[in-house]
Amino acid sequence: MSLTEQQLFAISATERVCSAVSLIGTGIIVVTFIASSSFRKPINRLVFYASWGNTMANIATLISQSGIHLGTSSFLCQFQAFLIQWFMPADALWTFAMACNVYLTFFHKYNSEQLRRLEWKYVVCCYGLPFIPAFVYFFIETRERGRIYGSAILWCWVALSWDYLRIALFYGPVWFIIFLTFAIYVRAGRVIYQKRRQLRDIGGLDSSFDAETALEMSFFKTTEIQVTSEAAVCSARQGESAYRASPTSSKSPYDPYSITIEAGGSYEKNDGVSNGPTKKEQPDLPSQRRIRASEANSAAWAYTKYAMLFFIALLVTWVPSTVNRVYALARPDAFIFSLNYASSFVLPLQGFWNSIIYVSISWPACKSLLSDIKRRCQRVIGLHQDSRSLPHRTATGSRKRDSKKPSGSFGNESTQELTI
Repeated sequence: MSLTEQQLFAISATERVCSAVSLIGTGIIVVTFIASSSFRKPINRLVFYASWGNTMANIATLISQSGIHLGTSSFLCQFQAFLIQWFMPADALWTFAMACNVYLTFFHKYNSEQLRRLEWKYVVCCYGLPFIPAFVYFFIETRERGRIYGSAILWCWVALSWDYLRIALFYGPVWFIIFLTFAIYVRAGRVIYQKRRQLRDIGGLDSSFDAETALEMSFFKTTEIQVTSEAAVCSARQGESAYRASPTSSKSPYDPYSITIEAGGSYEKNDGVSNGPTKKEQPDLPSQRRIRASEANSAAWAYTKYAMLFFIALLVTWVPSTVNRVYALARPDAFIFSLNYASSFVLPLQGFWNSIIYVSISWPACKSLLSDIKRRCQRVIGLHQDSRSLPHRTATGSRKRDSKKPSGSFGNESTQELTI
């Protein structure tokens, strides 16, 4: 049972509309990330890299069924299939990269600089691994099955005669990555729950703490500096009196003191000659430690929360399309319109979901950018209005001055005033 022309038209229209919406969303990601440093949070950097793959995948889905109509051997059909095989699974790999950052942050204490040094490796893996089968498919063709790239009902992709490759080198690896991502979040979630419960029990977790601010704070490596001073035995006035009483003394009127500096666990001491007992002050109180622990915990939770949103968007994208492809593998001669339509709806929306989460992460930066654009527009409109009203005010002032002049004034003088 094949799909009707009306059903194919509905699928094609849905693909193109959803692709256009996603392209707008990825355009917002790219423009804001490049334009302002306020958007360059650790998790947004990975979204920015993933948006390029979303853009290429949306270019392929925007072609829709045009490649099939031109023929499966046409350049457009082969190009569309290549883009889909290369860039669609890359989105799942980028979500896994976010999960890896969560794992490294929680269990290996990676900071922002260490995570940034991993980004080129993420780019190579997320775009390099899917490229290998996508490129090799161009060179495989048999008499029985033909070329690998061909009609896939929704668009040009792996042909029905090669349907096992869809599971083996596309949906299979994607779901393997999804399960790995889920395992990381389960383990990190258990740690987060335990830490937050401990902090709540000791009263160190402030529910009003701004997780957005902490998200930026947590990825900077801090060095703990502790200054311990020693109290002098004699006051300055007593030292000065002793000095006056004994002018031949070579001692300073002030007693020496010692300073102890601790930084990053190292200990360095510079002692003078101390006379008398000393008293050390410890500014690093347990309450301050709890506050810092609360901030770091809230920041890690904020990062994990947004990364899990990308994971949920990943499930929304891949569950309907996977069900459709598994059904097509089981019954290759039967096509269900609802499954194919659901696939045509969710697959092109990868970039859209990413942009929605990106905006929610960067909402304070978005509001700041919008207000800045509004102020600039108002300034431009004000300058334009002033430039339009300026000649009118000048001409009015000139006429008033001309009316007060003697009757012997010449017309060229008034013209000169108007020009000035």
